[in-house]
Amino acid sequence: MGIFKKNPIKSLKNFGEQLFAKFFGFEQGIDITNDIEVLRRRNVVIKNIIFVSNLAYSALLLILSLIGSPTTSDWIITFLSVPITYMINKVLKTLINIDHNDRTKQMLAAYVAAFYIFFSSFLIYFRLYTKGSQMFETVSYILIYYAVVVISLYQDKRLLSTAFQFILVLITIIHFIVTYNLAALAEGKTMVEFLNEFIKMPEFSDLILRTLFFILFYFVVYSIVSIGQYMQEERKKELVKRRAVQADFVHIVGDLFNAVFTNSVVLVNKKHALLVQKIAMKLADYYGLSEEKKANLNEFSMVHLKYEEVRSMTIDAQNFDDKAYDNLKQRTALGAYIVKRIELSQKCESIVRAHIENNIDEEFINEFKKTQNNIQEQIILLSDVYVTLRSAFSYKRPLSHSNAIKQLEANLSRFFHYELKERFIKFEDEFEEIYNNFEMK
Repeated sequence: MGIFKKNPIKSLKNFGEQLFAKFFGFEQGIDITNDIEVLRRRNVVIKNIIFVSNLAYSALLLILSLIGSPTTSDWIITFLSVPITYMINKVLKTLINIDHNDRTKQMLAAYVAAFYIFFSSFLIYFRLYTKGSQMFETVSYILIYYAVVVISLYQDKRLLSTAFQFILVLITIIHFIVTYNLAALAEGKTMVEFLNEFIKMPEFSDLILRTLFFILFYFVVYSIVSIGQYMQEERKKELVKRRAVQADFVHIVGDLFNAVFTNSVVLVNKKHALLVQKIAMKLADYYGLSEEKKANLNEFSMVHLKYEEVRSMTIDAQNFDDKAYDNLKQRTALGAYIVKRIELSQKCESIVRAHIENNIDEEFINEFKKTQNNIQEQIILLSDVYVTLRSAFSYKRPLSHSNAIKQLEANLSRFFHYELKERFIKFEDEFEEIYNNFEMK
């Protein structure tokens, strides 16, 4: 039934975003610190844009063939545009996939794509303008600017500058030959006579305005590309620095965890931890802890037994993507959680040792109180102290239940919240039963 509750509009939107990211997303599944990988992804996206552009060109040619008085050549050109579109896309795909790690081949694919996009825009301009007179002039002329924008998607100033020089030359030739047909205007006149007349014509002003506007447009696009390229380089540098710091962090934290776990291996005793967990959960019930806090307490009391999961923390510098980062983040959080639990076991041992050796003083108690205010940690610590008092260790003999309770009440009570200690004393028989039954298993 849950499937019918999904919002179809939202699902369609998500599908559209995923589809767009797959074919036109510049950072889809790539490492932005790898220049060749980034260039290849840009080639793939530009190839897809060129494919869509070719479909649009074919549609324009089809419209041109349907209106007016179409000739046989019009239909031939229209039908030939489809296989040509496929062939161009296939050639670009081959160039891009020859060698994914060869910068020269990827740059070659980029220059071929850039050349094709502006050359095809000129061909379409020439075809539409000459066939439809000035009816399609605006649409066809916009394609030249469109070519500049597509090339700018490479975020490469050198490529854009090279393309601009070629486009400026070609657009000037197009203006002379097609847009204004200067050959017809100059027919029968000398060069000097033609120039004297031409500079007074509106065509000359229009030519100057078109050229100036195109140059202005190029400078704007060039500025955008410069900013984008600079930001990309800075972002790449920051990411490289972050990964270096993260790699160092992993090694340092890994070594730290190993040191902590190696020195604390005697504290990681499954039987002891299970017994502490049982007593702690029962004490949590008597204390009136909420179900959510009891669930957290149950997990925290045993988490130090998972130390093998984070004992060795490694990182693959060649494949450090978001998934690897999230995994590292989770393991680091788990490691910190485990260390906190081991620290609690160490505090328990310190308290019991200090009591046995009669080294508990006011300063010792105050230091413990500064870091032991969380009630869940207090419950585990009190349970652990009770189990430790009842158990045999190299530095002590096991105490009976009555003697352990006596020591808790007379000498160790100041380490725990008053109410928590009172609940433990009140229900001491239940805790004794848990300990004895557990021992008999």
